[in-house]
Amino acid sequence: MHEEALNEFINSLEINEEHLPKKGLKLQTLAQNKIFYVYKDSQNEFYARPEARPNNEKGWEKKNMVTRFLNNSPTENDKNDSYGEPIYKYVKENFIDNNQLVQDVEITEKKYSNSVVKNIILYGAPGVGKTHNYKNLISMIEEGNNQKEIFDTIAQNRHVELENETYEGIKKEKRVEFVTFHQSYSYEDFIEGFRPNESGNIELEDGIFKRFCSEALKKNEQNFYIVIDEINRGNISKIFGELITLIEEDKRDVYEVTLPYSKEKFKVPSNLYIIATMNSTDKSIATIDIALRRRFTFLKMKPNEELVIFSHAKELLNKLNIFIAENLNEDYKLGHSYFMNVANDEDLEFVKEYKIKPLLEEYFYVDKDKLGEALNILKIEK
Repeated sequence: MHEEALNEFINSLEINEEHLPKKGLKLQTLAQNKIFYVYKDSQNEFYARPEARPNNEKGWEKKNMVTRFLNNSPTENDKNDSYGEPIYKYVKENFIDNNQLVQDVEITEKKYSNSVVKNIILYGAPGVGKTHNYKNLISMIEEGNNQKEIFDTIAQNRHVELENETYEGIKKEKRVEFVTFHQSYSYEDFIEGFRPNESGNIELEDGIFKRFCSEALKKNEQNFYIVIDEINRGNISKIFGELITLIEEDKRDVYEVTLPYSKEKFKVPSNLYIIATMNSTDKSIATIDIALRRRFTFLKMKPNEELVIFSHAKELLNKLNIFIAENLNEDYKLGHSYFMNVANDEDLEFVKEYKIKPLLEEYFYVDKDKLGEALNILKIEK
């Protein structure tokens, strides 16, 4: 219905072969009240042109942008003072049933007010609560919190239980998927590839990301979330392939590629959030593929000693992390989760012997003197 309405709107426009302002439908942007004109040429190409643009410069094709507005999936670049929104509202008011208009405008306005970056990586040392916080992150996005509030809350790394009802509800609706990357994980697992079936024959099978994108496209009024644990353990270029471009926020819903196996057209919807975790002791953020760094927003998780209740455990965590930061770097600090369940000295001795000591031996494998100093803080013999 929306595509038909847009085509009806384009057909109603007067042809403007000279691409001059004041020779088309006059509209006004919402944020700054700028005047622009909408028209088409003899090839039925659809243009929007600012009043102040010199006459020898052609306008921009805006059909894709307005289509995204009509489908309630505008990108970040479509918002604010763009030409797409007033065109969208004009088409809605004049070429679509009013009941549908009210419903769709409400959905679109909600998406504007709650806009959050689509690709997020939570990174930090083991035990800082990355897994716990991705659930809180999803819950806060779903509940409509603004982006600053979400990132500030997660960065503080407090032990808040936001996910109980909201996150569990999303899981029941099958709007969240979880996958772990590793060295053997491939494009065929993630996107599509040929796999043997029960009969021993080879058949084309969709991967988890492709299947999940298809579900998100069918229900574009809801958010979907794919969680990638240990994203830095996989070969990103190999796993994402050509789709590394499509996950960019301004490419969502717009750009599409032909998949190599099925030859199908494929695009990534804007209502799909990609949330990943990364262990910074395995690979520094500085060594991450630049293509990945440019497409993701990185949120660092730090140890929060206030979450450790037992005073002796809290004191030990603080001393060890000062030593580790001075002799390695803060990416290797111990996470608070190692000590959160410690209630007494007996519990603490167990954690020191079987969890912390092996980790320190790995950290200072090539420096026996530093290892001795670390173990002395633990008061454990080498």
